[in-house]
Order: sequence, then C-alpha cells, then structure tokens
Amino acid sequence: MSTPTMDDAAKVFADPAAYADDARLHAALTHLRANNPVAWVDNPPYRPFWAITKHADIMAIERANNLFLSEPRPVLTTAEADDLAKAQLEAGTGLRTLIHMDDPHHRKVRAIGADWFRPKAMRDLKVHVDELAKRYVDRMRDIGPECDFVTEIAVNFPLYVIMSLLGLPEEDFPRMHQLTQEMFGGDDEEYNKRGNTPEEQLAILLDFFTYFSKLTASRREHPTEDLASAIANGRIDGEPLSDVDTAS
Repeated sequence: MSTPTMDDAAKVFADPAAYADDARLHAALTHLRANNPVAWVDNPPYRPFWAITKHADIMAIERANNLFLSEPRPVLTTAEADDLAKAQLEAGTGLRTLIHMDDPHHRKVRAIGADWFRPKAMRDLKVHVDELAKRYVDRMRDIGPECDFVTEIAVNFPLYVIMSLLGLPEEDFPRMHQLTQEMFGGDDEEYNKRGNTPEEQLAILLDFFTYFSKLTASRREHPTEDLASAIANGRIDGEPLSDVDTAS
C-alpha cells in the first residue's frame, strides 16, 4: 500500500468507511504517529479538530483534566449536529451524560451510583448476567451453524446487561434497543431509520426523555433496589436531579 499524504491520513478520523478498512486505518495512524502525531483535521461537514495519535500524549491529556475538557463536545458529530446539541443543552432538553461532564460536577454525579459498582453489587448482578450470557450462547447454537454476531449478540447482550443493572423490565428491552440505535446511530440509515434532521432527532430525544421521566416518577414514589431508584432519588448539593439529568 502506498504511503498516504498527511491530509489523507488525518481525514481517516472523520471517515466512517476507514474504520472498516484495517489496512488503510493503521497505515494512516502509523504515518501520523511518525510524522505528525498532533494532526489538525479539517474535513467538512465536521468542525476542525486536533487528532492525538500517540498513547503517551493521550494519557497525558486524560490526566490533565484541568487543561483539557470534555464539555461541550465530547464526541465527533457534524457541525449541524453540534449546533443542535448546543441549542438543546441551552434549552434544558439536551443529553448531558457523564462523558459530557467535567469535575467537580462529574465526580458528584458519578458518586450517586458508585455503590452499584462495588464488589458485592457486581457479584449480585453476575447471577443475572450469567443467565443472559447463557441465553445468548443458546441462541447462537439454535441459529447455527452461522449467525450475524453483531446483530444477534454483540448489540443486544451488553445493552441488556445495562438495562438489568438499571432495573428496567425485560419487556422494555426491545424499545430501549430501538431508541439507543436511533439516538446514537448518527447518519447511518441502517440504525437511524427515523432520519437525521433536527426535528427527527428531537422526536427521538423526546421519546427517550418521556420513557425515563415516567421511570423516574415511579421510582421516586415507589423506590426499589436498583440503580434507577438510586439515580431517581439522588441529590447533588442537596438538590434532586432534574428530569433531564436523570434521563441522561
């Protein structure tokens, strides 16, 4: 394979097709690490950004959270999607997950669910995770001799583990699968079947918020022994979380 130009090498970060071509992707990254480890990427419709390609540099940035921030743009999206997300956050209707947050707020939010990730809680969860794992192994056996592993197993199993941790009823899992595919599918028509316009994305977000707002209200009125109850009844600086924060 010929050596990519510096500009072509940097553009792999903003080209979804590059991630399905290992040879092209690794050739580009090797070239950048050797010649331009901190590369400026300007590839519309995305806003320009710096691409850091060396492990040591990435770890240094991760440790220097007083200099490098997650908010307000923790993931790569188009300029139009960036503007929509910003408008939603300013209106109080946008997602603000842990990866969007910086300390000290990040630490306070993370503390709400910390007990659910301690060894005892993980041991208790393991029983159900083992049951789910066996179910999917049996499913592969029944589908055999071949199956689409991504569609049948890799997408569903980890999502269903998360849903189990939250305490969502299993009959709601397919709906959550659909909503997460639509919300995080970007401009991939295979996953985001409702469309990618601001209005279509807002409709998906509202469906997501509606579901979790009802769940929050239920867990506040009737708390149970699950992570959803811990989040619904969590407080930061003495104040309850907003519906947007609990849904995020």
